Parts: sequence; structure tokens; C-alpha cells
Amino acid sequence: MQPFDTGWNLYLFENHISTLYSSVVFPWLLLFLLSSAVITYITYPPFLKDCVSVVFSKISRRYSDTSRLTPIIFSHLFLIGSLGMCMWLCMYEGGELNWLHYGVLVGIVGLWLLMRFLLARFIGYVFTIHHETQAIEEDSVSLLMLAALLMFVLCCVGPLVPMQAVLRVTAVCMMGLYIMIMFGKVVVTYARSIRMLFYIILYVSTVEIIPLFFVYGMGLWIKDVV
Repeated sequence: MQPFDTGWNLYLFENHISTLYSSVVFPWLLLFLLSSAVITYITYPPFLKDCVSVVFSKISRRYSDTSRLTPIIFSHLFLIGSLGMCMWLCMYEGGELNWLHYGVLVGIVGLWLLMRFLLARFIGYVFTIHHETQAIEEDSVSLLMLAALLMFVLCCVGPLVPMQAVLRVTAVCMMGLYIMIMFGKVVVTYARSIRMLFYIILYVSTVEIIPLFFVYGMGLWIKDVV
């Protein structure tokens, strides 16, 4: 019985790869995401260096220059597109990727980023620490860009992974590591008083963790409805 199960799983795995890579949408989306990353790097060469350096440095203002509009636009397109595709690979058992599923997931990711931005601004307004909150948000976006680069690689090799649980665990570990790094950076930079410590806990819980449950719940709902 065991050889039959192994052979059947291998058949399903090979069928999933051929269906996904032979679809029209998936290769074009990979090409679009890769093009967005390349354009971001060409228009702003220190982009990757800045994203990596954020991991090892304290929080500070980095992206106050609004003249770099092109890399900002294409980097956010890459961020939203990569996270949306990673969500699809983690949630759907197989089949052909279509524009409807992907568009809805991209919309969810966009709402998640907007929710984070608005919550961060609101908390900064309540605690009257606008500059600190903006610096945290900028470093947070840089870390998310780095996570998006890793998830893009995961999207490229994802169809080659026979066990979908591996993709889910990898994606969850990436987001968990992102939250741990952000929490550590905020504590090291701003934990100067009880008030600021309360702000840190509120920020991480409200801006970083709670919106992830929104994304997960919306993703499950869309999977059942669409």
C-alpha cells in the first residue's frame, strides 16, 4: 500500500508543477515581479544594501527623500505582488493560478499594508511621537522588502516543493523572524521609560501582529468564497 501512496503523491506533485508552470498567469507574474525588483535596483542601487543594513542597525530616518518616487513605487509593487503570490502558494493545494484569485490576495495584502500605516500613524498621534513612529514604520517597510525578496525566491521554487506544509512553515518563520527583529529594534532604540515601553508593546501588538490575523482570516474566507 505504501508504494502506491508514494507514487500517487508523486503523480499529484508532478501534475501540480506542470499545471502551474504551464499556466499563462504564473510565469508572467514572476517576470513582472522580477522586473519590478530590477527597476528598483537600477533607479536606487543602495536599495538592497539599505534593506540588509536595517537588520543590524538601530531605528533611524532613512527614506525621507521623496524624490525617489520610481523606486518607491516599484519596490511596493514588488512587495505586494510577492506577498500575494506567496499567500496563494501557501493556501491553494494546486491548480492553475488565475487573475481573480491573485488579484483578491493582492488586494488583501494592500489593505494589510494600509491598515498598518493608519494604525502606526494613530498610535504616534496618541503618544505624540510622530517622528519616532515614522522612523519605525520606514524600518518596518525595509524589513518587509527584505522578506519579500526571500518570499519571491520561495515563490520561484515553491512549485518544486512536494509538501505544501514546507511552504507554510517557511513563510510563517519568515514573518515570525520579521516581528522578532522589529520588536528587538524598537526596544533597543526607544525603551527609555515605562511610557515608551507601553508604546512599544502597543505598537508591536496593534501594528505588527493583529493585522496578520486579519490577512489570515481574509485569506481563508476568500479561499472558501472565490
